[in-house]
Amino acid sequence: MKKPLVGSLLLVLAGGAVCLGLFVWGLHPWARAGTAQWIGNWQFGDYEFQVWQRKNRSVFEPFADGLFVRRGTGPWQAFCFDIQDNFSAKVELREADGKIHVFRDGENRGFFDMSIGSFRASADTQVFTQDGIGNASQPPGQWRLR
Repeated sequence: MKKPLVGSLLLVLAGGAVCLGLFVWGLHPWARAGTAQWIGNWQFGDYEFQVWQRKNRSVFEPFADGLFVRRGTGPWQAFCFDIQDNFSAKVELREADGKIHVFRDGENRGFFDMSIGSFRASADTQVFTQDGIGNASQPPGQWRLR
């Protein structure tokens, strides 16, 4: 009678440990709030693009994805194109009709319109912009924390 109970208890504990490990790994609890991870660099025409992922202060949405854009050697503009629960470095930029589309994990998160120099999020995404990064600052600069 004790063997099935002990076996079941060990199985439940092992399953809980695996779930907790996946949860903790995705949240990267060892990263300090404000630290940023470089994801990639792209060049389209006169524009340079960089994507960074920053660890936020929030426990439940700990990562913000930022798109940094500049034309030539001009000042950087920063756009937050996603807030998410887990660390993910799967970001791709694609050009179509003068727009640079930003994909994270295969999902279109928005686009940067090179003709007017602004970012527009997809319908289900909020975008936060940050002014004042300036000419001398390289990404991630003083990109805001949430």
